[in-house]
Amino acid sequence: MDKAVVTTSWDDGHPLDLKLVGLLKRYDVPATFYITIDNAERECLDPKGIREISEGFDVGGHSYHHLDLTRVSHKEAGMEITNGKRRLEEIIGRELHSFCYPFGSFNGRVAGMVREAGFIGARTAKSITRTIKDPFKMGITITATNWGSAPYIKHSVESLDFALFLFMLKSNLFFKRWDMIAMGTLDFVVANGGIWHLCGHSCEIYKNDDWARLEEVFRRISGLPEQTLKLDNSQLLKMRPEKS
Repeated sequence: MDKAVVTTSWDDGHPLDLKLVGLLKRYDVPATFYITIDNAERECLDPKGIREISEGFDVGGHSYHHLDLTRVSHKEAGMEITNGKRRLEEIIGRELHSFCYPFGSFNGRVAGMVREAGFIGARTAKSITRTIKDPFKMGITITATNWGSAPYIKHSVESLDFALFLFMLKSNLFFKRWDMIAMGTLDFVVANGGIWHLCGHSCEIYKNDDWARLEEVFRRISGLPEQTLKLDNSQLLKMRPEKS
């Protein structure tokens, strides 16, 4: 892909997503919200909040109870995927197109079940990538939290994007804060083409007091050249993978 594409995605459906919506709208940043209906670990948006988000942004499936789908039975995994999709569609009144694997955990069986449920693609937690080689293994570029250097180096090598790897190595980005990695890789993708994908959790932004850093990243996005495509995850997945 010669063009630069910018997308973001936000996981779990925490009530703080409503604060995030305000920032996204202010800076005209595209987003997909992957929402869980019920989560024993975190507070979840109620139907009113989900509908509010859906009025301006893409909504994707994230299972019903935010379970690791690779660790439950085939039957339970299927119910998590299909029931979560069905309930969200009832709430927002339209079809879901994209899915995000809870905890980033998936295998061939789970990916097949997501496809059978009617989704056109699914997002993983694999980072430092700017292409979509398989729509059911869609990666990201950077996550809005400080992972540390090891995961990014590992994922960078696995992605086989040597140009991006060398850029990050020469710029010492592997050892910088997430927002610095985000803006550095954004500049690289705008100059060289591909997909720049930021993902995160609004509750982690709050916990780490990163709202100002996130806003600075969004401000950078708002100032990008007009030819930069801004798409949500579903729009991106509707572009044929071979064109990505």
